[in-house]
Amino acid sequence: MLFAAACATGDTGDSREGETGGTPADPNAPVVHSAEVSCYLHETGETYVQWTAGATATDKQGLSTIETIGRIEVSDAGGAIGTQLLVCADGACTGSWRDGDMDIECDNVAVTTYDFAFIVLDIDGHESAPFVVHGEKTTEG
Repeated sequence: MLFAAACATGDTGDSREGETGGTPADPNAPVVHSAEVSCYLHETGETYVQWTAGATATDKQGLSTIETIGRIEVSDAGGAIGTQLLVCADGACTGSWRDGDMDIECDNVAVTTYDFAFIVLDIDGHESAPFVVHGEKTTEG
């Protein structure tokens, strides 16, 4: 079973219906352009839920100025759940974690209730606006 978060921009509201990718308040901050999150049941050997994340980002000072470590802030209607690391190289960012690392479920109802806010930084300390994606079920896997 595989679930993924949509990958879109343009919705600047705080609705649970769309994705948000805001313009950073700092014009020198990097920008996250796309992001996705998926989860699946890993059944080879030990059985657990595996979450994977990916994003693309740019910085007007160049891709080499994007810090190696960013973050994904996970929340739901009840508030903050936790933070996961995002590793970036040349504008491509990835992350992964197991279900035991954070108390979030991977089923076709629960996965749609989480917000995943992708945030990257540049070497000067400028932080991107959060790029938020919401979960949805896919037919892949």
